[in-house]
Order: sequence, then C-alpha cells, then structure tokens
Amino acid sequence: MKKRTSFFLCLVILLAFGGYVFYTGWTQFKVESGNVGIVVSKTGGVNPNPVTHDKFSWSWEFLLPTNARVVNFSPKTLNFQKSASGLLPSGREYSKVFNGEADFSYSFDFSIDAKISLEQISGLLKAGQIQNQDDLNALLERRAEDFASVAAQKILAAALSEQGTDFEKAQAVAQEAAKEYSSAQKGGAEIQSVTLKKFMVPDFALYKKAAASYEEYAKALSESAAKNAQKEAEESSRFKTTMQKMESLGETLKKYPELSDMIKNSDNINKTLQTIDSIE
Repeated sequence: MKKRTSFFLCLVILLAFGGYVFYTGWTQFKVESGNVGIVVSKTGGVNPNPVTHDKFSWSWEFLLPTNARVVNFSPKTLNFQKSASGLLPSGREYSKVFNGEADFSYSFDFSIDAKISLEQISGLLKAGQIQNQDDLNALLERRAEDFASVAAQKILAAALSEQGTDFEKAQAVAQEAAKEYSSAQKGGAEIQSVTLKKFMVPDFALYKKAAASYEEYAKALSESAAKNAQKEAEESSRFKTTMQKMESLGETLKKYPELSDMIKNSDNINKTLQTIDSIE
C-alpha cells in the first residue's frame, strides 16, 4: 500500500513538474489575439521566428527566471494622410522670365496604407530600429512620408515627359511607385495601397518654354556682367597708372625742387610733365 502511494505521489509530482515546465515555456498564450510576438531572451537574443496566437509555440528560454520576454506587435495595416509639395527644378529662376508671374509649384495629397510583414518585425527589432509598438507605428509613418515624396517625383517626371497629366494617369503612376518602393525596402514598410486624393501641377509646356528662354536670359546677364567687369578693370587700370605717375612726379619734385616753380608757371601742364619725364 505504501509503495502504491509513493508511486502515485511521485507520478503526481512528475506530472506537476512537467506541467509547470510545459506552461512556463508555452509562448503562444503570451501573445495577444491578433498580434505577433517576438521572443527576446538574454541567452538567445531576438528569436527570428514570430509567435502568433493561433499557432502552438514553446521556448525553453522561459524556464530560466527573468531570462526571456515576449514583445507584442500589431501587424495591422495603418493608414496615413500625407502631402508632398514644392517647386519644379529651378522654378523660381525660370519664373523670372515672366517677371515672376509664372507659378511652377506643385502639391499632392495621398492616402497611404502601410504595414510591416510578420517576418520583417523580428529583423527590425534585432537591428534596434524598433523596441515596441509605438516605434513600429513611427517607422511606418516615416516610410509613408518618404513614399509620398517619391510618388510625387515620379508623377512629375512622367508628366514632364508628356507635358501634362490627368488624375487617372497620376494615380496609375503612384500605384506603380508603391510596388517599386515596397520591393526595394527589404525589411522596411510595405505600401499596401495608395490613393491620390487631390493634386496641383504647373503648366509643363510653359515650364519648358521658360527653361529655354532662361538660357538666353542668363546668357544676356552673363554678357552684361562681363562687359561691366571689363569696364571696371579698364577704369581701375587707368586709375592705377595715374597714381603711379603721381607718385613718380612726387619723387621727381623731391629730387628737383626747382621744378615746382616750372609747373606753377607753365601754360601747358601736359607738355611740362612730358619734359619732366624726359629728365627722369
């Protein structure tokens, strides 16, 4: 009887210990529903395999007290309203061709859906780019803002080559830009969708005309500046020559004081100065 009791007692202890070990290392229940969990431990660092609520997962790192933790992230798609605006290249200078009345500015308003895939989250955490959900949201917003600028430039480039664009063409360019941007990120954000809400672009035909005219305008300014510079150089040279002559005259008068009276009494100062030069 005692042997049977001891056996059952040992069995209960083993089962209890096994249950404790299983429960302690069971990481699935540590992940909130709809979230993805990343196991971070002192012994193993960041586990590259994400943990989801609906898939069984067990990690031995949790058997060591305070060794491991699960960081929860929401992989849901976030929406951002972003704008991009500015001037076409050299737009301010080209506007001078039309006395500053031409407007070569642009603006775009986008609605952008962005997310991070489950596989990317662990890499971002390991690289130190994110530590929690707030960091992840901030990263997505930065990517959305960067993409808005990229999409705007691609729309402008396409419109400039065709000397104009319309809403449908601009939207198509933005969607294609979203695909290229997502494939190039390699660990960053995925742009799930982009919607062009409104946009304003300048007259591209006028812009090209201004660009061509500005070359002539700049050339005329350059030629005018060159002429003024040459004139100033000639005047400076004449002034320098005059000063040198005056200095030379001063030295001559020091050597021959009697010439002072000659200059004072001379009716033709230029002829007198030539005479003094011949004396030197």
